[in-house]
Amino acid sequence: MTIDQLKATLGNYKWTLLVALLLLVMMGFGYKLAQNFESDARKKVAAQSDTIDILSKENDQLITQVNQLEVALELAMLETKSMTKTVVEQRKELDAQQELITFYERVMAPEKSEKSFQIEGVEVFHLTGNDYQLRLVLLQSQQNKAVINGRLNIAVSGKLGNELTTLTHGDPDFITEPVKYRFRFFQVVNTTFSLPEGMQPEALSFSTAYFQYKTRKGNYELNINWAEALSTTVE
Repeated sequence: MTIDQLKATLGNYKWTLLVALLLLVMMGFGYKLAQNFESDARKKVAAQSDTIDILSKENDQLITQVNQLEVALELAMLETKSMTKTVVEQRKELDAQQELITFYERVMAPEKSEKSFQIEGVEVFHLTGNDYQLRLVLLQSQQNKAVINGRLNIAVSGKLGNELTTLTHGDPDFITEPVKYRFRFFQVVNTTFSLPEGMQPEALSFSTAYFQYKTRKGNYELNINWAEALSTTVE
């Protein structure tokens, strides 16, 4: 039966009611279907929201752990630097003590030294301009600690312009005369001098004839590279 035949059989009134009923059924079915879709969508949104909350909490925990690890790493680095600094300072102190022990051994234990007269601890300090300060220690390491005396000659050699030159006692602004010494164990020498403008010093030279009373006991000479003797700071 076709729609036209059904319409003719039922008549206009019943046909209209049938169509309205079918529309209502379709609307009800569509509404129910929409509710099911909405319910499923809400469940999915709720599940996604829970997942986001869980991931957000895990992310916060990871960020906290990373921050804690960064702080721990920074503290470890600071502790390492502090320990390294302490070790370096202790090493310097140990080296200084060893040098002091060696110095006193040379003064008090002559059997450990081959020379009876020595120069130790030569240091040159740059003051200002062409002015310098020279420090050194004279010592004797003989078994018989008799007083020795003499005059220490000091010279500085280097280049001035294109020529080699040597400054000795009596040169302008240099040390005026040999350094007089008289001691039983050791004597500290501390003197200042100036170099000519433009001079490039290369070496320091020391020489002396040392005496016990008026008896000559020997000669001593020492040459030191200027760069090795030059210190960066004045103590």
